[in-house]
Amino acid sequence: MKPTDNSPDQTGTGSQANILAGAHDFNIVRSTITNIGRDAHYTYNTYLPESKPKEITADDLLLQNPSAPDVFTGRSHLVEESVNLLCEANQVYIAILGTGGIGKTSVVLHIMEHSLITEKFAGRCYFIPCEILPDATNLTQGLVRAIGLQVPQRKGPLGVLLDYLKGCQQSLLILDNFDAPWNGEDQAKVRNFINMICSFKSTSVIVTMRGTDGPGKIKWHKLGGQLGLPPLELGPAKEAFCSFSSDGNYAIKEDDPILEKLLIQMDGMPLAIMLIAQHARELPLQDLMEMWNIQKTTLLKKIGEQDDRLTSIEVSIELTLKVIRGKLSITGQDILRLIAFLPSGIPDWLDSLPKIIGSFPDTNMQVLILKKSCLIYEADSKILKMLTPIGEYISKIFEITEDSENKIWQFYESFMGSLSGNPMHAEIQLQLHVANVFKALDLQLEKSSHINMLNQFYHHSQYFSSIVPLIEKQLKWSVKTDLNEQINMIFLKEYMLTFMGQYKEAESEIEKVQQLTRMLTVTNQSSKLQYQADCYRRLGYIFYYQNHYDESKSMLRRAKEMFESIGNTFGVAQCLRMLGEIACLQSDYNNAKSMLEKAQQLFVKIGEEQGAAHSLRGLGDIYIMFDQYDRAREMLEKAKEQFERAGTKIGVAQCLQRLGNIFRSQEQYAKAKLLLEEAKGQFESAGEKLGAAECLRSLGNICYMQDQYDEARIMLRQAKEQFEDIENRRGVAQCSQLLGDTCRTCGQYQEAKLLLHEAKGCFEDIGDKHGAAQCLQSLGENSRMLHQYEEAKAMLHQAKEQFERLGSRVGAAQCLQHLGNINGSLGEYEDAKIMLQQAKEQFEGSETGWELLSAYNTWETSVEFWANMGKQRSCWSKLRSNLRDLKTGH
Repeated sequence: MKPTDNSPDQTGTGSQANILAGAHDFNIVRSTITNIGRDAHYTYNTYLPESKPKEITADDLLLQNPSAPDVFTGRSHLVEESVNLLCEANQVYIAILGTGGIGKTSVVLHIMEHSLITEKFAGRCYFIPCEILPDATNLTQGLVRAIGLQVPQRKGPLGVLLDYLKGCQQSLLILDNFDAPWNGEDQAKVRNFINMICSFKSTSVIVTMRGTDGPGKIKWHKLGGQLGLPPLELGPAKEAFCSFSSDGNYAIKEDDPILEKLLIQMDGMPLAIMLIAQHARELPLQDLMEMWNIQKTTLLKKIGEQDDRLTSIEVSIELTLKVIRGKLSITGQDILRLIAFLPSGIPDWLDSLPKIIGSFPDTNMQVLILKKSCLIYEADSKILKMLTPIGEYISKIFEITEDSENKIWQFYESFMGSLSGNPMHAEIQLQLHVANVFKALDLQLEKSSHINMLNQFYHHSQYFSSIVPLIEKQLKWSVKTDLNEQINMIFLKEYMLTFMGQYKEAESEIEKVQQLTRMLTVTNQSSKLQYQADCYRRLGYIFYYQNHYDESKSMLRRAKEMFESIGNTFGVAQCLRMLGEIACLQSDYNNAKSMLEKAQQLFVKIGEEQGAAHSLRGLGDIYIMFDQYDRAREMLEKAKEQFERAGTKIGVAQCLQRLGNIFRSQEQYAKAKLLLEEAKGQFESAGEKLGAAECLRSLGNICYMQDQYDEARIMLRQAKEQFEDIENRRGVAQCSQLLGDTCRTCGQYQEAKLLLHEAKGCFEDIGDKHGAAQCLQSLGENSRMLHQYEEAKAMLHQAKEQFERLGSRVGAAQCLQHLGNINGSLGEYEDAKIMLQQAKEQFEGSETGWELLSAYNTWETSVEFWANMGKQRSCWSKLRSNLRDLKTGH
């Protein structure tokens, strides 16, 4: 073998073949090449002249300079904030930070094009696209080219740039995507570069870059907060989506529920919203939602264009991953996949994370690296989270391992076991973790049975819609195991369906239990009776919530008898309480009071505080109906305390609701509104639609009483729709009644008549005598306003008799008051005087004051009318005297 010549440009040892023969188009400048052959070890040191990097031209910069986007929502306040800062000071340093695709460049372009900025900097505002400037040398060239400076011989570009900045008027340098050179090969030089250009007092600088920290030692104003630009809120996200897709084949409305679901998945990332919206031009939203559920981030790219950071969400995320991959340890990778996997993120991460993955010395440092990169962020309550599109892509490339799944399950099994026994206290602990629990439980139910954890959600009604599908999974295991276990799971599912107003589905579950109980043997007779009684009790509840009171009573009586036969005191007390509630709703107050008192005694006897509290609350309802508000308030306050001790949020809300209604009846509207709004909020947080609708109806009633008729109509219609959704006929009737009263007060008598007849018929159908009497009273008043006096008198007399039978003094007094009005209108002044005096006496027997004032005002109007008709002054004086007596209560 012929030895290779070792020229000055190439050195080597030994005999060897020319390994570079025929090679071309590659760069080996200042490289060391090692060739290990079979017989020898050769090293080459290359000293070929370096090729110069391609110079950046002005055209290169112009071609990378975008214009401000037309679709720009939810960020105007940030633009205004920046413009104000730049205009009020001579030197400002603004860092626009955040994850890729969050809209940093869009914000800076709108700042740059703002009229006040163009006026202040008068052509000295320079946009530098740093993604094509990978180091300090290129950054310098780019700035020189952008400003249009000439570099004379014997002077470098940096010196020319610094001389210009030293002597120029106020200028604004915008360094877009500065993370490209910052994360390049020589960060030290880039740091020195940014420190130098920020040292000139007439130069303001804006940088946009990925991450949470601005470059160098400069004190940056971080636009949008310490974590950088926040995601778009749902409103601006909808607006942006509809703008992007407005020229498509499908009309999209911002209130479309599918659009909201889709945008929740985009998690406020402007790039993701833009990319999904462009598909909406040609595809229906439902199809897009289904595609997202399957394809995830693969869907988020522009069709027909090359994939880059502006056209593909995956490329954008990869750019960030590329920067930090070398910094991530095995621990960091585990943290990344864990946060991506868990929908709630990792709450209280300093405590929770080591319990899940184990204790490692680099855990906290790896979290900081991920936070600095903006792949994850720390939300309130020390929760480590990840924006949904980022999470979906991370899950795709860092798949969760079975070992990690098992660690997550072990953590949450322990977590659920340590929850407080008080449901209200447990709710505070649970709410941050609940989505994680569901996901972990869903995976585990594929492998084994987990009844105990499912039962723990019995008191957490706001999660029932998520738990029901998990119970269905559990039932597949229960079929293979114990029959009692299976029945108890079906009962749990039925309870949740009933609570959510899915009554037909709930009845279907009861039928399943009834079929299963037939399979129990003679030796299980006691259990069989227990299950049969429970089926009847549960059916009674289902009929009760649908206002089918007769069917409900029938079922509850059968259940009560069976519970008595097997000595189940708790079951007997439950049935008595519900029968008492029905009697109250049907205005059978004496029986209602008797049954509720007996139920309360039984609950107290067996130490069942929650049942006793429900009974007290029911007794409070009866005292409200009799206008005995002090006694009612006493009962309700006591019941509320018991519910609070038991941790029953809905029970507490029910007491607040009734206390609010007492204040409403006593014209203390400010107090009433506060309590009703608090109760409504608690009902909504617990997922209790009936209670929330009732509070909304009461708030509408307050607006009506305060002559705020437009607001009253809006609230009452909303409440009526909510009652219709849950098939609660009583609530629908009450709203129709109040809407009818509102129309009557506003002079819309025909519409009022229709609504009141509708409400009256509904009350009669469900056996609510009090509601029917109130409608009859309103219809009588409506006829009076139409001068149909005989018809009005007949209705009011009928309503008065019904109120008297029901023991409602206020209702009877109001009818007397209206009859007195009619007598006055007909000139029957002596009869009017008698009626109004009787009304006064009735009102004085109640705890309500406003009706007395109303009666006084009505009588005064009648007296004025009498005087104006030319009656004798003696009659006038006498009536004035009587009027004073009425007013002072003599």
